[in-house]
Amino acid sequence: MEIVVQGTDQKGAEDYALLFEHILLEMGLTNVLDKVLLLVQPADPLFVVSVRMRPTAGARPIYDVTQLDDKEGGVMLSITDETFAPRVLALLWKTFGRDRVEQLTRYEIFVAGKNRTDLWDLKIDPEEELRAQVLDAIWKLVPEGLKIRHTFNSENVMTIANTEHGFQPDWLEAAEKVHRSMEAS
Repeated sequence: MEIVVQGTDQKGAEDYALLFEHILLEMGLTNVLDKVLLLVQPADPLFVVSVRMRPTAGARPIYDVTQLDDKEGGVMLSITDETFAPRVLALLWKTFGRDRVEQLTRYEIFVAGKNRTDLWDLKIDPEEELRAQVLDAIWKLVPEGLKIRHTFNSENVMTIANTEHGFQPDWLEAAEKVHRSMEAS
């Protein structure tokens, strides 16, 4: 992952880059991002974070990450890839409701009133959750007082401009320029 820093406070931007790298490492997201660009202009104040995500593998069928066994009264799922545990549980809750889904252990889930074939077509899409996790990492990085935000989104690039009281037109133009450059690179 490449981190590029720009702005009027080069040292501050480098410190934020190091902090972001630590946040991503702590959250296990260092392999999710291809490039990060930070634009830090404390005098304005303007703080722009732009990230380009690596392509995800796409949606995976539930049977790729779990073992499905029909049991009396329902189906038992044994999660075989622990990185998918939270997503499997969330998908089951969303699809069948919390009242039918019982998490017995961290990696064992029972779905009442269903069988293996009822779950066979379910797919887990990691991209949505990864985007949410990256967004969470960005919120951890942004300085506390910069509560006014503007977001630019595209397929694999997320850019968030932050300021304290309101955006000047040229600040949003600068953030959009950063976003376009991340899309192009």
